[in-house]
Amino acid sequence: MPARARPPVSSRRNRRAVATVAVAAAALAAVPGVASAAIHVENAKSLKATQGVLFDHQRVVAFDEAGACNAGAYTITVAWGDGTTSPGAVVKALQSSPGTCSYEAEGSHAYAQSGNFTVTVTICHQPECVTTPVGGQANVAAAASTTTAPPEPAAAAVPEAAPAPADQPAAAPPAAAPVATPTLRVLGPVTLSRLRHGGLRLRLSAGAVTAGTLTVLLADPATGRTLGRARVHADTRGAAAGADTTLRVRFPRKALRHLRHGHRYGLVIPRGAGLPSLATAFRVA
Repeated sequence: MPARARPPVSSRRNRRAVATVAVAAAALAAVPGVASAAIHVENAKSLKATQGVLFDHQRVVAFDEAGACNAGAYTITVAWGDGTTSPGAVVKALQSSPGTCSYEAEGSHAYAQSGNFTVTVTICHQPECVTTPVGGQANVAAAASTTTAPPEPAAAAVPEAAPAPADQPAAAPPAAAPVATPTLRVLGPVTLSRLRHGGLRLRLSAGAVTAGTLTVLLADPATGRTLGRARVHADTRGAAAGADTTLRVRFPRKALRHLRHGHRYGLVIPRGAGLPSLATAFRVA
């Protein structure tokens, strides 16, 4: 019986090479944190905001990728549509099905102007980067006016009217004066030394405070990031008597490390405790 002819050497080498590549690809897919060139990203999420008011932890996109969950392997960049970008963060990682992990990412921002903006998100898992196929719509409402109307001149004294006869109804009492919109402003020049040793002094308009403790957020308008937050005690007794309220705010040292001379930063007191959302800004001298 004639001997079976062996395949050519080149053919055997090709089969071994294909098998080696298949084994390497399978091993690579099993290693957490290795990009698989298969990031599936959904459209960016739409959102609503108010001009000048910082929003924190806003979900902006969902995506998934084959492999084990590894939230720290991704870099998120959010373009807010107003010419600024800021880093996002993966806040949810869930093994949605065998071999696939689903993620959600969030960001923080404050819009300086009202209007409609298109938000896009780029997810990078090196060496691959993928951008949302369709941008989300940010609907930013104009900020409420915080201008306090000047006081009206005192009315001339009017002689007291005679009491109404018994068969006539008494006159209705005068309507209550409208309540002025609360205002927030920074007192005095602001320096890094003063922030570190004495804190920041704020003035709330008369009668605005109804709670003993308020939260104050420190933000960078250029990036939309919240740099820090502080809890401050307010004197509600003075506010009840119609006096302005002075607040002394001390932010953590790690927040102050982000501040630079000549730069402008925002302050926000979120809505609550009988107050609307209040915002103001200062420049570091």
